[in-house]
Amino acid sequence: MFVTEKLKTFSWVNVGNPDHEDFEKLQDDYKIDEDTISDILDPDEQPRIEVEDDYKVIIVRFPIVNRETDTQWHTEPLSIIYSTNRVITVCRKRCDLLDKIKANEKSSREEFILNIIYYIAESYLRCLKELNKRVVASKKNLQQQIRKTELLALLDVENSYTLYMTGLKGNLSVLDKLEKVRGFAKTDECVELVEDSRIELSQGIEVVTSYTKMLKSIKETFESVINMDSNTYINRLTMWNIILMAPTLVVGYYGMNMTLPFAEEKETATIIFVMIMALLVGYALFVSVRKRIS
Repeated sequence: MFVTEKLKTFSWVNVGNPDHEDFEKLQDDYKIDEDTISDILDPDEQPRIEVEDDYKVIIVRFPIVNRETDTQWHTEPLSIIYSTNRVITVCRKRCDLLDKIKANEKSSREEFILNIIYYIAESYLRCLKELNKRVVASKKNLQQQIRKTELLALLDVENSYTLYMTGLKGNLSVLDKLEKVRGFAKTDECVELVEDSRIELSQGIEVVTSYTKMLKSIKETFESVINMDSNTYINRLTMWNIILMAPTLVVGYYGMNMTLPFAEEKETATIIFVMIMALLVGYALFVSVRKRIS
């Protein structure tokens, strides 16, 4: 879907969730190269800057929530194609961040592009806070009862952290290259935007690093708890096997086809049989409890 906005110094063309006809229009009306369009279609395209004959291409990644993918909180590429008097933004999904940019933040082509990067950097921090809330909630649930769904939720968050780190570092690299482009950050407003964006992206990288360490610590802790519980269950099963082995031996001995003591006196044999089993089971329980206390 094409949305065109004419501004004072340039025109902005926003293409969100494009179809085949939209890409044909980009080729025919705006002379966008076929290779550039194929890059736009790639969901795994990494942040970078490309220079063509008539335009330049900036690809950045922004966070998005999508329940259709394996990782719900992931990133999508946003392509910014700009020439002398035009800026074209193309995204496979709808990028709501573009709607937040105010009219006074589009005074120039360069300022508009830098504001896009700045708002993307801010959105990473917001999403990281939401992800951290999910980690805290899963941690509380796991403290009450260890469940598979909560562990899988932590794994999903860990995958999101990895994707966010890749996107943040790539966007920071793009920002550094843009700053070196001659005449791009030529005004004080642009210079300030570059610094603000760098601060936000660097802060996002630090937050992801700290959250990843915290999540790793939580996972290791609960893995240790699971291993301890497994060892406890195995010890209990072993203990009961030992306890039940005593009466099994007595019953097996008395079940043999041979002459046994007190076989003719049924009542006496039963009492002796029960006493022997009780003594053996009691001794096994005493030994197991003593080992547990020590």
